[in-house]
Amino acid sequence: MKAYLKDDGLLLEEPLPPVESDGHRLFLNFGCVNVTVSTGGAGSAVSESPVIKFKDILWAQPCKTGIHNELEISYVRKLGDRLVACTSVLTVYSLDSEPQKREGTEDTLCNNNSATKVSDESTIFLSEKVLERSYPESEPGRSIMVIINPHSGQGKANKIYETKVEPILKAAQCKITVARTAYSGNASDIAENMNIDKYDMILCASGDGIPHEVINGIYRREDRARAFDKLIITQTPSGSGNAMSLSCLGTLEPSHATLELLKAATVRNDLMAVCTQDADVKLSFLSQTYGLIAQADIGTEFMRWVGQERFLLGVCYQVLSKSKYPCRIAVKYIARTKTELSQYYKKHLNDLSDFSPLSEEDFKLKYADKFIGLEDAADLSLLPDWEPLDEGVCSNMGIFYSGKMPYISKDTNFFPAALPNDGSIDVVVTDVRSGISKTVDGLLSLDKGLHVWKDDVAHIKVEAFRVIPLPGPNDRNFISVDGENFKLRPFQVEILKGIMKTVMSGGCYTETGFLEQTKD
Repeated sequence: MKAYLKDDGLLLEEPLPPVESDGHRLFLNFGCVNVTVSTGGAGSAVSESPVIKFKDILWAQPCKTGIHNELEISYVRKLGDRLVACTSVLTVYSLDSEPQKREGTEDTLCNNNSATKVSDESTIFLSEKVLERSYPESEPGRSIMVIINPHSGQGKANKIYETKVEPILKAAQCKITVARTAYSGNASDIAENMNIDKYDMILCASGDGIPHEVINGIYRREDRARAFDKLIITQTPSGSGNAMSLSCLGTLEPSHATLELLKAATVRNDLMAVCTQDADVKLSFLSQTYGLIAQADIGTEFMRWVGQERFLLGVCYQVLSKSKYPCRIAVKYIARTKTELSQYYKKHLNDLSDFSPLSEEDFKLKYADKFIGLEDAADLSLLPDWEPLDEGVCSNMGIFYSGKMPYISKDTNFFPAALPNDGSIDVVVTDVRSGISKTVDGLLSLDKGLHVWKDDVAHIKVEAFRVIPLPGPNDRNFISVDGENFKLRPFQVEILKGIMKTVMSGGCYTETGFLEQTKD
């Protein structure tokens, strides 16, 4: 079939034939290629317009027939709510006029002035031209270390990867190495010991636990600056929590996430350093929480078989029981009011990533030496520019939640003012004295991120903070870091600016709607 090179893709002379699935295999008879791709589920026939968008093209190469300008094109098509990889053979022409002018025989198509065959370019150059247009913000054919947690997603992570992710990576001619974790912390060991010169990207086919481990494994490396410079860290959603995919790639569907991570722009993202008085520093990419959210998350680990609904059940229980979580908190403010925060957000919304090479100096912590080894965690004498949060609020703490990415789960836009590399941590605080109805009202506004505008919700930006839990003798309270259980003890967090390379659709976080709500 003939195709014409247009600004937005390849215009075909006729629509693509339907993609058909019998529930186990996908069929597409087209050109000289017969494609069979595992779908892993029931499907239906889908027909599309006669254009293969450059965004959907995974790979282009000269056809083995050797015919001039005949290319083998791999691309994605929709099948139900997912994407599948297909391959077609097309003879590609340049087009200098509108499609309706392409009437006539093949000789006319090849020789008249309205559509000329690209005879002055080699077929190899033509395939490179298609790839260049298909990957305007990224590089094709990356070398990827895939780390799968087989237990993620109620034990479905392997199947999700093999049926929805791997076929697209292979069609894109990515060089893939797959590692499956065998124990807790295995991903950290893999990241700490891998040969970084062999890879461009670490793809976590998992929930948010594996990215957390990977980041900390890289942090332990002697060459951590070079490793963070070299490696892109990303995620295809396969677990109960998939915040990285949702916040950076805008989707919870694994095949769509795979296309996005192949095509999206590389961005430098801030990380957070979490330290205690007596332990090594841990890195966090997502969040830290004490109070209601931690109880609802970590306190329901025994219900993982329920799936994401376990978190909702945990929240409902905590709200109805009117639980409070006493603590002391001190912060280094960046924006203390909603007006200040709105102004800060607008000022830094379009900040660009700094891709200058990292050095060990970039990992130096400003405040850790004023906490590690400190006998009294409440002692702020070494931090004169830090301020304690209101004692009444802290004594009646409902939610303390700090984070770097906007979406923590589906329909939970918890940090709508979060920005990738602005050097700040977003903090949301609620007080149980506001009552059940106001707490519920705030929680029901999470999907659109409107909870942060409630009068009884404090929303601030900080450079660093310290939390000292003060549980009662019979309380079983939790701290959660990136969704993982963290020992209940005083902890301190500070920003590490622009440390992690990841990929983001459009070069920014998924839209949160915060800008439309900002107050002057």
